[in-house]
Amino acid sequence: MKKFKFIAIDSSLANTGIAIGEIDQNRNVKVHAIGLNETIKSKNKQIRASSDTISRGRQTHTFIHSLLESVQPDFVFVETPSGSQSSAGMKSYGMTCQLIAGLDPKPIEVTPDEVKKASVGKKTASKKEMMDWAYGLFPDLEWFVNKSTGKLQNKNEHMADGIAIVYAGIKTDDFVRVFEIINK
Repeated sequence: MKKFKFIAIDSSLANTGIAIGEIDQNRNVKVHAIGLNETIKSKNKQIRASSDTISRGRQTHTFIHSLLESVQPDFVFVETPSGSQSSAGMKSYGMTCQLIAGLDPKPIEVTPDEVKKASVGKKTASKKEMMDWAYGLFPDLEWFVNKSTGKLQNKNEHMADGIAIVYAGIKTDDFVRVFEIINK
């Protein structure tokens, strides 16, 4: 049975969650690995805020492009950012759009609403619902678990979104069109 490698990316300035796996010719998804790239805002008052932002963007760029080089996926899935109410949010939005624009292969884009509907089944899904859904499908992955309570940590939301992005992406017309061509 043919299998196609993928990377799914949920990117922002601070946290980029990823899911890596395979899609078989019947469009079954298997996630083999998840990960989180966290960039930390510098506390050094000597560094300009814009320089710090550029440094954090470079870290995310390096993280994503290193993965692409090592995995060499057939498909890349990304969630495109949606509106923001703050200047910090708009900075993250812009950097994420620029990152997506430079990806190769050209990514399959999905919206936050499509991601929530493809996973939990409703546009109003909470981060906890998304994490519970993803963990329920793939409990053996390396999730961040609070050692004292045994509960999933909130930062798992980014990897859960990465998994959900794949499920939304395989429903898009763009994916279906390309998949039919390479699956012959």
